[in-house]
Amino acid sequence: MVYRLCFWRMAFWALATLVPIAAATAADAPLVAESDVHVERSGGTFTVDLSMHAPVEPAQAWAVLTDFEHMADFIPNLSSSQVLERSDTVLKVAQKGVARYGVFSTPFESVREIHLNPPHEIRAHGLGGNVQRMDSLMQLEAEGTGTRLTYHAEVLPGFWFPPLIGPALVRHETAEQFSAMLHEMLRRH
Repeated sequence: MVYRLCFWRMAFWALATLVPIAAATAADAPLVAESDVHVERSGGTFTVDLSMHAPVEPAQAWAVLTDFEHMADFIPNLSSSQVLERSDTVLKVAQKGVARYGVFSTPFESVREIHLNPPHEIRAHGLGGNVQRMDSLMQLEAEGTGTRLTYHAEVLPGFWFPPLIGPALVRHETAEQFSAMLHEMLRRH
């Protein structure tokens, strides 16, 4: 009898503690699958392509994609993100973080010049940090009840990537970052 009571108490405790974890995990579940991100590696350069639907209006997607002051609050691998300089359509942004994949992790930092063409295009060009070269283009287009986001980047890291997991790490980090941005778009919606 005591054994049966202890078993049910433990089962209830396990259920009570795991349900909130499962709910939190579902709320933070990736909205962008790693298989949606196309990555090619040529020498040390990675080419990244992603096309996805954001179920929010273009203005809402734009607001999140250009909220560099608060990106470290909603993108898990960023520890800091700050705007160093600002004009009407050009920003200079510094970001730091850690890329993780399995047991491998590496810190990164970048300084980028961001050219804004509201509300359709965001171009970024690397200026410094431990990324040797970085150029990216994000295009936004109204699509049905949401926004089509098309992303292309060419990146030459200034740090070592394990040859076998390099593309997988880039694919994972890209999916994680865009999932976080989509979660933020939906949260603000």
